[in-house]
Amino acid sequence: MSEDTIESVELSDDATDAIAEAVAAKLAHTPEPPADATKGIDLDALATKIAGLLTPKRTEIDEGGVKAKPGESVYYGGEDKYTAVGGSDAEIATNLFIAKTMVETASHSGTRERVSPRFREVMEGAAQKALAGTPEPIPTYAKSGYGGMKAVDPDRFVSNGFAALRSEARAKAMTSTGANAGDEWVPTFASSELWRDVHLETAVAAALDRVAMPTNPYTLPTLDSDVTFKYASAENTAVTASDLNTGAATLTAAKIMAEVDFSTEVTEDSIIPIVPAIRANLVRRAAQTIDDLIVSGDTETGGTGNVNLDDAAPTAGDFFLALNGMRKFAIVTNTGQVSNVAAAITTTNFNTIRGLLGRYGARPSDLRIVVGQSTLNTMYDIASVRTIDVYGPNATIVQGELARFFGIPILSYEAIPLLTSDKVEADGKASTTGSNNTLGWILLFNRNGWKLGFRRELVIESWRDIKKDQNVLTASFRQALIPSGIVTTHTAVGRNVTV
Repeated sequence: MSEDTIESVELSDDATDAIAEAVAAKLAHTPEPPADATKGIDLDALATKIAGLLTPKRTEIDEGGVKAKPGESVYYGGEDKYTAVGGSDAEIATNLFIAKTMVETASHSGTRERVSPRFREVMEGAAQKALAGTPEPIPTYAKSGYGGMKAVDPDRFVSNGFAALRSEARAKAMTSTGANAGDEWVPTFASSELWRDVHLETAVAAALDRVAMPTNPYTLPTLDSDVTFKYASAENTAVTASDLNTGAATLTAAKIMAEVDFSTEVTEDSIIPIVPAIRANLVRRAAQTIDDLIVSGDTETGGTGNVNLDDAAPTAGDFFLALNGMRKFAIVTNTGQVSNVAAAITTTNFNTIRGLLGRYGARPSDLRIVVGQSTLNTMYDIASVRTIDVYGPNATIVQGELARFFGIPILSYEAIPLLTSDKVEADGKASTTGSNNTLGWILLFNRNGWKLGFRRELVIESWRDIKKDQNVLTASFRQALIPSGIVTTHTAVGRNVTV
């Protein structure tokens, strides 16, 4: 039937009411079910199931989030009781620190809040999985950010320290009971992860022989002369014995420490998770500090003479005051080991610097170059490394990086302590007046000429100040550095480099 053939009919009010009453009566009539219709059915269970189906679902939240169970505050967990474990050792350590902080949260009345069984289940599940899991391997060598490979843990120093800290965490976990479960070992576990991650970030530390110091100070025996081989011209004839001159080198550790205070409000209101952000920054700065002490440490506290602050007295507490490093060793203590380059680095003036090492500059595998980024940028343009026809596929114009020079690994250095630049004055020292720092420098050393000691590996400690509603996180290590033996020709510096 087409729309044209449909005829509209207007109903009276009485007719409309009559139709409505008839429909209502029809809907209201519900026939009784047969007497045996519900036989064998658990009506209570059915009602519960129906109620569950009719209950509105909870609103979905962002992927990776957590939906609270009725009556429970959101911490970590969701349906998976191991949600808080984390995808890596670093995430595990961070999450467990957060869990520990939550457990220690104080109520407004000043008494410690009791956490729910659900929360403790999550925390203990994460703990057990973390301790039982296989840690990420620590590489002996890793790809350098500037091409090639860099040493990370060739002497297994970091691996041994990591294993010791992890074993300590396990022991503490097994003895922790009651309300304090986890409090004692979370910082230790975090320390082991950070100790590894810090050394992965260092550029210079892994190049040196590292010593775990059982005492402070710790004396290492040294040989101040070499064994001499003689020609045995006849049978049954003894050669002249080598008269070895023994000595001692003493490692004295200095403590380096950082403290971070952050309020509970920061952790609650921050857009990004505050603890992982602090952890990442701590790893980066600890690695830089270890390397800075090796390269630029200087204990001079006077108004002039410090290689990091030539024309002013350092502030008490400046970390580079802890020990004397390589730049001071050449620039101040052994001035014969300094070359005044007065130009950009070339193959010729680099070999002049290398010549200052004498016999200790013979093997490229034993040598390391430490150079500021400004100087390294000019080295990219050295003719002998720039183009493919001269340097092959590793030419800087192709790779955009220079990993080795004369076969010697290059370790890039970010900035002189107290400065945002690696540039210094012509004498190789930094000025407090930024405009005076316009020149580069280059450091060349034989890795066998130095010993790097650690009396205390990186230790993380935390506590909560309930009066201030504040979390306090401290990180510390004790480091020592000495030139081994009495020889001074294992390290040299090129100064007054045009950049």
